Parts: sequence; structure tokens; C-alpha cells
Amino acid sequence: MLNGLLTIVLFPLIIVWSVCYGVLGGIFFKLLAVYENWINLNRLQIIQWKRYPLRSYNKFTSAILAHRMKSKPIELIALTNSQIQTEFKREPFPFLVIVVNTLIALVLLPFALLMGAFQGPVFVFRKTWGAWQNILQTGS
Repeated sequence: MLNGLLTIVLFPLIIVWSVCYGVLGGIFFKLLAVYENWINLNRLQIIQWKRYPLRSYNKFTSAILAHRMKSKPIELIALTNSQIQTEFKREPFPFLVIVVNTLIALVLLPFALLMGAFQGPVFVFRKTWGAWQNILQTGS
């Protein structure tokens, strides 16, 4: 009897707690997730540019070669490749990739924040309600 009365009293408090804390927590943790993803993607690009300069350079020159060879005959591959290698001594810093990663993160941020605002209260309610049910089961 006392457990049922406590449940009736605590249920609205758990809902209010879930909404207040869950919205803020969900938004914060989704913001943190987008930030960590953005940092990791940019760090990956910079590490690949630093650690594997030859592989990265070969990919860079191959992409330029494929673009330039679209309208030329196949016999000019060696000449075009040597022109590209004299024009570009090394691969430039991946500014474009980092800017694109930043723009994508900024576009995804509002959607992630909305998802956090909806998923946070559900998560907090399930955890708090489960803890309350656990207390009731072990206390009886």
C-alpha cells in the first residue's frame, strides 16, 4: 500500500526530472558527440597528410591525372603525369576537406540537438524509473 502511494507521488516528480534534466543532458551530450566527431575527422585528415605524404601525394596526383585525362588521348598519360608532378611538388594542406567537415558538422548540429532534446528525457526517465522499480523490488 505504501509502495503504491509512493509510486503515485514520485511518478510526476520523475517525469518533471526527466524533462528538465533530460533535455539539457541530451542537448549537451549530442553537442559533445558532434564536436568529437568533427575533431576526429579533422585529426584523421591531418595525420594522413603528415604521416603518409607519399601515399597521399600519389592519391592527389592520380586524381588530378584522372581529371586532366578525360579529354586527352591515352598516349599522353606519361607526359601529363610528369607535368602534374613538376607542377605540384607535394600535396597541399587539406584545407578543403577540413572546411567541408566543418560545414557538415554545422549542418548536422541542429538535428543532433533536436534528437538530444527528444532522446534525453526518454533515457533519463527509463533510468530513473528502472532505479525506482529496483528499489521497490529490493525493499519489499
